[in-house]
Parts: sequence; structure tokens; C-alpha cells
Amino acid sequence: MHAARSYECPACGGLVREAARVCGYCRSPIATTRCYNCFTMNVPEAQHCMSCGAELGLEPVSVEACLGSACPRCKGRELDAFANQDGTLFDCGCCGGQFVAGGVLATMIRRHQSLSIEMPRSFRAGNPIKDKVTYIECPFCRDLMLRRNFGKVSGIVVDVCARHGTWFDVGELPRVLSFVVAGGMQRASAVQLEEQLRLSHSHLASPTRGGLAGFESEPLRDDLSWVEMQEAALEFVDWARHFFRH
Repeated sequence: MHAARSYECPACGGLVREAARVCGYCRSPIATTRCYNCFTMNVPEAQHCMSCGAELGLEPVSVEACLGSACPRCKGRELDAFANQDGTLFDCGCCGGQFVAGGVLATMIRRHQSLSIEMPRSFRAGNPIKDKVTYIECPFCRDLMLRRNFGKVSGIVVDVCARHGTWFDVGELPRVLSFVVAGGMQRASAVQLEEQLRLSHSHLASPTRGGLAGFESEPLRDDLSWVEMQEAALEFVDWARHFFRH
């Protein structure tokens, strides 16, 4: 694992994470310069974004506080809205979480995919099932969101509301965009195609075994890849949560 970079608070000298919004010791603002390209907050001394490398200086336009929204991590705090060339992004100034509508996220992904040719990067996937499972509410409709391993191979678990968009905890959106620039979406497409071919072959070659009511059964297999096992674990937890609520 790569060690998280730290930064010395200019007010009290305490060590804080570079992406922290405020100092955990004296609560002074730390990351105060927002990247126009990927919305990441940076320390004021930075000349280039620590996430995407874009030159800093121009910040996205603040639209307004989004009335009726609520940060799922900081209960009761309304999200701020920012606009750049891709659209509007919603941001919590306290915890650093960000919410992106589906269409805006798709535009951001397409733009960063074009960068994979100009400035290719390496990306190290994490383990999406190592963290504690918690479900959070959509900032707009308050329904519990589903957890998804972004692109199935990134190892970044994001929270998705089918109607409104995707929630990224602090640092997750920059990691997702780094995954895209590193060619992650092409790898995700290849994995999806491989899964479809395997499933098609399994349906032709193997009988299915009945599962629990409401949970769609699949052919029994003993050759599941690590990626498929991770995705299956996330999907089963989602199904179990809905099943026991009814």
C-alpha cells in the first residue's frame, strides 16, 4: 500500500493528511484551493493538483448551497454546488464527500479517458470488501444507496442512487478518475465481456441450482475469479439488506 501523504498545519504545526479540509487539532482550514479539472481540494501552496496534475489557479464557479440536500456523512449539512466544463458537482465542505449526477460523471469519465493516451498512469487496485459495510442515504431522495465496486476492477467502492447519482467519500473521486486515466474502463469492459462469455458457456454446459427467493441463482462454478468473488459478495450483501427489510 502507498503511504498517505501528510502536510503540516500552518496554524498549529500538527500533521494532517494532504487531502484534509481542516486540521484535526486546531480546526484551521488546510486544503483550500479547488482544482477546476477534477474538483480535488489542494493545499494553498500547491501549483499543480495532487490528483490530476492540472495547473491550479482557476477554481470552479460556486453555484449555490443546494437547498434540500443533506450530506450522508455530516447529517443536516447542506451540500455546496460547483460547476465546471463537465457540469455541476455537489460537495460537502466538512467531510470532503462529493456527489455527482450520472450524466455529469459519464462526461467526466469520457474526458479523462481521452487523457489516458496523453498522460498514461499506473493504478493499484484496492480490496473492495476489506472495509466495514455501511449504507448511507442519497443526499436528495434519502433512500439508502447501493454499494458498487466502480468498474468492477478498481477496488473503489462507491455509493450509487439509481435516480440521482453517485456519492464519493473524500479522495474517492480523484482515485476513480486516476483509474480511468490508467485505462481502467478498458480493463473493466474486458472483464465484463469475459464474464458474459463465461456465463453464456455455463448456461449451456451446467444446470442451475435454485436459490433463495428473490435472489437470482446462477450456475454453480468453482472457477470464479477474485474480481467476480468481490462483486458477488457486494451484490449478496445488497440483496440480504433488501430481503430482511421486507
